[in-house]
Amino acid sequence: MAGAFHAPAGFGFVAALEAAFAAVRAEALALRDDEWVEAPDSLTSVDGVYDERGWRWYPLVGTPGAGEARRARCQATVAACAAVPGLVNAGFSRFLPGTHLYPHRGELAGVLRCHLGLVVPEGEVGIRFGGEVRRWQEGRCLVFDDGFEHEAWNHAASPRDVLLVTFRPWVAAATVP
Repeated sequence: MAGAFHAPAGFGFVAALEAAFAAVRAEALALRDDEWVEAPDSLTSVDGVYDERGWRWYPLVGTPGAGEARRARCQATVAACAAVPGLVNAGFSRFLPGTHLYPHRGELAGVLRCHLGLVVPEGEVGIRFGGEVRRWQEGRCLVFDDGFEHEAWNHAASPRDVLLVTFRPWVAAATVP
């Protein structure tokens, strides 16, 4: 599956996101359960049958529901995201235990996704493109093209949280020192 995963070091903003890890994680963990909303993506299978409840979202930038009140609660995260050239949207993504997003493709063409691992429980937690499975790591970024078919899951006993950042790669790559 050449091309789905990208080397995080190829994007200058990754170091800034990873350096902000402790503050970003603290802001995500300070949110109450009732502040998270169902994830906005509507994923469908070939036959249209999926049960993907369990994916929660806290929008911060560029998506419906993002607003000043949410950004005010997460100032360190918003500041870290402001360093991302070509930023399209950003927010916290939480998979509750038992969440499984079945094979699908992302809804936005021409962008890449960056996940900064915030809380990664022990157990069966991962993302798969083709035959390649990766596991999130706390404080580290994964960069990938979700235009490729992929699936992701949290079969662990506690939630998995990431900062999800969508960006235009041609803008971000132009800013690598």
